[in-house]
Amino acid sequence: MPLSVITTDIDSVDKLYGVNFTGNLVPPEWCHRIVGSNGKPNMNAIMILAEIVYWYRPKVEQVGEDDVKLSKKFKADLLQLSYGKIEEKFNLSRDQVKRALDLLESLGLIQRELRTIKLEDKRRLNNVMYIRLLTDNVLKLTADQKYDPGGIKPQRSCDKTGEVCGKTLIDDQTEPITNTKNTTEITTKDYDSIYQAETERVREQVDYEVLARDMVSDRGMIDEIVAIIAENNLYGMEPQLINGERIPASIIRKRFRKINSYVVKEIIDSLRSAPRNIVNTRGYIMTALYNASSTYELGLDMEVTRDMFRREASAWEA
Repeated sequence: MPLSVITTDIDSVDKLYGVNFTGNLVPPEWCHRIVGSNGKPNMNAIMILAEIVYWYRPKVEQVGEDDVKLSKKFKADLLQLSYGKIEEKFNLSRDQVKRALDLLESLGLIQRELRTIKLEDKRRLNNVMYIRLLTDNVLKLTADQKYDPGGIKPQRSCDKTGEVCGKTLIDDQTEPITNTKNTTEITTKDYDSIYQAETERVREQVDYEVLARDMVSDRGMIDEIVAIIAENNLYGMEPQLINGERIPASIIRKRFRKINSYVVKEIIDSLRSAPRNIVNTRGYIMTALYNASSTYELGLDMEVTRDMFRREASAWEA
């Protein structure tokens, strides 16, 4: 008699029950099919996909003599995973993470959703990223996948009850999450496209191509600076502590609009000579950007003043 399985009611989780991937969580097929424009494996995208698949693979629990219960590792109906968590785990820059996720999405392996989350204290968190694993496409990508645990193909519902279980509560919800109903609000704008457009605008502002060509070894720092400027321009809402003062986001954005390639070079030079034990690198760069834009503008004003003085002196001598 085949085992009956109590499922999670999350299709992308349940479909991975009994799937045996070859390799150490990274099937070798991925290295041939998840590639960059140069045809070489995009290891950043591969590592991130392996992480996502890990979270979607269900936990299996024997229930009684004949039943197996699947449970998901995450709380909501989709995996909540921030750029910051991915950056920290794999030691990548924001731009590297963004490009890797773009590739996985273009291959039809994941979908990103940005939601507004209501917390218990009634505060809202905007633009929280959730990732949907498109399991069918991942299985097609992985040619050697198997779906036959122990030679027994499981059923998708409990024969005894005909019901599914394993739904979870999150945040301030009073009802279980399902695929058709949740209390989070999915934003309707394509924030991903907006972020990409702002990133491209900032790259033009700082002459990114010239910087990347002239400062090849500093490409990672350049990408990080671009990402910080773009994110602050789009999502900066609260005042931030800079130079010991809380600076309004609107003033920071105004300063950042003046940053050019010369300012970026100065900041990278200062980062090279900075102490090695910087605790908050992102905060350090934010402060450097804010101060450098002001210093650069002051330098231009002084240069204009000197030029005007020289012209007036020449006129007097004449």
